[in-house]
Amino acid sequence: MGAVHRRRTDGSWDGVPPRSYGSGGRRHELIGPGDGAHRYSVRYFEIPAGETTTLERHAHDHGVVLQRGRARVTLGAETHELGPGDVVYVAPGELHSFEAIGDEPLAFICVRGD
Repeated sequence: MGAVHRRRTDGSWDGVPPRSYGSGGRRHELIGPGDGAHRYSVRYFEIPAGETTTLERHAHDHGVVLQRGRARVTLGAETHELGPGDVVYVAPGELHSFEAIGDEPLAFICVRGD
């Protein structure tokens, strides 16, 4: 059975409680196992200006679409500066992080394969 989570005017979604992420960030799991999706998930992240996600690597791959703000993205030994609408593919096992640069928070959608 499918699921719908409507976005509220305060930036949250019906039925999707935010979870804290890193230093003041928030993560919303928009689609995941609770919705019946067992092979992938769709998540929305907000990272405060000046903060960085954890430098990490995972066994799964994922794709990221920047929604708001500017980012310095680390992929392995490379860094890239990106903005709204830009897309990032993170390969399995690749070291990566996202830093919110500039004065506004960074927001992005992440689709994770399992």
